[in-house]
Amino acid sequence: MNRYFYYLVILCMLINTIVYVPRVLIEARYHGAITAIIIAIPLGSLLAFLFYRGMRSFPGLGIPEIFKQYLPAYLRFPILVFLGIMWFAAGSIVVVAFSHITLRFLNPNASLTNMVLCFVLVGCWTATFSSSAILFGLEIILLIALPIQGFIIYKAFQNEAFDWNAVLAMSEYVLVIPSWDTLSAATYLFTGYISILQFNRLFEWKKRLHYFWIIPIAGISISFNTFFIPIGILGTLAVDDYLDIWVNTSDSLRMQYGLIERVVFLYLFLYIGLSLIFITTCWHVGTELVKSVFPKQPKFLKWVIVGTVGAGTLLYSHFFNEKQLYHYAQQWFNLRFAVELLLVTIVFILGRRKKHA
Repeated sequence: MNRYFYYLVILCMLINTIVYVPRVLIEARYHGAITAIIIAIPLGSLLAFLFYRGMRSFPGLGIPEIFKQYLPAYLRFPILVFLGIMWFAAGSIVVVAFSHITLRFLNPNASLTNMVLCFVLVGCWTATFSSSAILFGLEIILLIALPIQGFIIYKAFQNEAFDWNAVLAMSEYVLVIPSWDTLSAATYLFTGYISILQFNRLFEWKKRLHYFWIIPIAGISISFNTFFIPIGILGTLAVDDYLDIWVNTSDSLRMQYGLIERVVFLYLFLYIGLSLIFITTCWHVGTELVKSVFPKQPKFLKWVIVGTVGAGTLLYSHFFNEKQLYHYAQQWFNLRFAVELLLVTIVFILGRRKKHA
């Protein structure tokens, strides 16, 4: 099942256009965004490789079982709960962000609360599935999504309005040193590998992870397409006027002889599926992490956990607007990057200790 390792990484790469990564990078296009992308590709690939090496030393074990072997309860429990909250926040950001996008482009007359409630109910239900069922669903959705994503990128580069001069103009800012905010957003594309801290229970690692080159190659392609296509379509200055940059970019594309003329509908159809499987994955991992701190785990416990997260997501969408959501998403990127560096270091060290014990 090693292929699911790549699926988790690619899912996070594809979902980045929903969680405001393009917005953060576009705002920093004159202040180190290109440099951040260039740094993020080898750094993210390295972190993924180190985390894989660490988890490979514990076949059939998730992070709760690994921490139970090496950490006392007073450290293990708060760390697992904190990691669970981080995963819940990742799913909640996508729920609220995509609900706003759906209202704006598909059904402006609907209620935001009702829209969020629909995504929350589906996410809570599917998050309680078994880990293997979620991975199988992820595989099916990616097999459908990847050709559609490739077609959208093809249509973007074939568009007559695509301005290569706008793309080439950004080369003047290649050597600008990026900020922590920009680097955190750029590295988010590779974060999907962290989910194996739960799904490692199902993996059967071989001595060598074949086709690891897929991760940096996919990172290069998706990172630069995410950043440069909106600039080429919308322009270096006008691109700053949009919040949902990739939705507006796809809305400028047309399929002259297609059954659906506006590419934006194809884009939204694609990201409904990707958003739901991403929410499912995040909330499933978060539920398993939080559930592991309880000595007794009745069947209804996971429903209590996901129900609490769903209620919190509804309250979050009600009391905060899109501008505030974007601000908190930026802060989450920064915190995630720091936690990711620390977690990879810990798991790699524990894996080395287990190997040489």
